Amino acid sequence: MSQERTEAIVLRGVDFSETSRIVTLLCPDRGKVACLAAGARRPNHALSGLLDTFNRIEMVYYWKDGRSVQRLGEATLLDGMAAIKRDLDKALYAAFPLEMAYKAAQENEPSPELYGMLRRGLEDMGRWNGPARTHATWFALQLAAAIGYSLGDGEGDRAVGFSFSNGLTGPGEERDHRLTAAEAEALATLAAARDACPEIACPASVFDLLRQFVVRQLESEFRSLRVLDQMYT
Repeated sequence: MSQERTEAIVLRGVDFSETSRIVTLLCPDRGKVACLAAGARRPNHALSGLLDTFNRIEMVYYWKDGRSVQRLGEATLLDGMAAIKRDLDKALYAAFPLEMAYKAAQENEPSPELYGMLRRGLEDMGRWNGPARTHATWFALQLAAAIGYSLGDGEGDRAVGFSFSNGLTGPGEERDHRLTAAEAEALATLAAARDACPEIACPASVFDLLRQFVVRQLESEFRSLRVLDQMYT
């Protein structure tokens, strides 16, 4: 068993007993890590309130090869993502890229690019003043690229269609949707903006295209998308 210290973002948490929780975190050096936080449900415990979803923390934990749930020792809050949590739209839309990271990350597999993009996207959404859906479109697109699912070779002026399996497509290539000029421009602009979401008019349909692309690539249903559909349709 080794004691390790790292940054992490809380992806998910479930109650384990009357006093403890199991939290799943994304770390740059270990990928997805599940930890038992003993006593975290006690109101006055040192871990109480630190392990909420979206939180970025510094933690000390005890790693043992072959163990599916590690033991959390201590944690310090680095960023509580308050600007996201106090805005319902932001919280609902940010849950989608957070769930993407949860489904894509692997245990004990270094994920510095995925972690960096998740952190950067959450911080940028906290500062964002436009529609939460626009930011979530950019966030999910950039996170998909960090996972390894780019929109493909149909970028730029050649992109006339969109395939849920392959992303952007050119003339004569198989597609699920024919792009409008506004959709093609929005996708190109969002893909090119690596560091922060650009302030653009993004058609609602672009988010719908991207979510279907992500679902197809990860071969999984998303609870966060079901909640969005319930809230906004």
